[in-house]
Amino acid sequence: MITRLSDVKLKDIRGVIFDLDGTLAHSNPDFAGLRRELGIDSGTDILAHVNSLSEGEARNKAFEIVHEYERQSSLNASWIDGAKELIEYLQAKSLPLAILTRNMPEAAQITINKLGIDIALVLTRDDAQPKPHPEGIELICQQWQLDPADILYVGDYLFDLQTAQNAGSRCALYCPETIPDYALDADMLVACYHSFIEAWAIDD
Repeated sequence: MITRLSDVKLKDIRGVIFDLDGTLAHSNPDFAGLRRELGIDSGTDILAHVNSLSEGEARNKAFEIVHEYERQSSLNASWIDGAKELIEYLQAKSLPLAILTRNMPEAAQITINKLGIDIALVLTRDDAQPKPHPEGIELICQQWQLDPADILYVGDYLFDLQTAQNAGSRCALYCPETIPDYALDADMLVACYHSFIEAWAIDD
């Protein structure tokens, strides 16, 4: 099912940008274990923490740990139910599609190759400032020659919602189980991609 929290009409969406891990693929790293290994509290922004470290051995070691967690989770990636069908449906509508992820390029490519995700335009944290900074959406919209307001960003976490808000885009928050507190700021909540496809067809 989907829950609409704004008057956004799917028929007016001219392009769709997806998060990757936890949105298209079961490929999220073990964030709890990663934070324990890095010695940081639950909820701490991992990338912000690592980037705050002074240049040198400590920072390099932290990045090595992060990269290994990301790589291992990508090697075990699997499709989220309905995500492949959603991509195929949107491609049949000739909508431009892209992926914007905080993941590193190597891990993102492992997931994309393993699952055969048919989306050519992929931006990682090496290509744009990491979410929730809006640069990634802005760069994609420039390439598409579309206004961010005409874009739907589909993600599963607070940073995805904030990125869409910061860019002036619409946001569909994928939350198949527990609905988080921040979900009310999304334009719509998606519990099932098959229902999302049905809702898009109805809007058309």
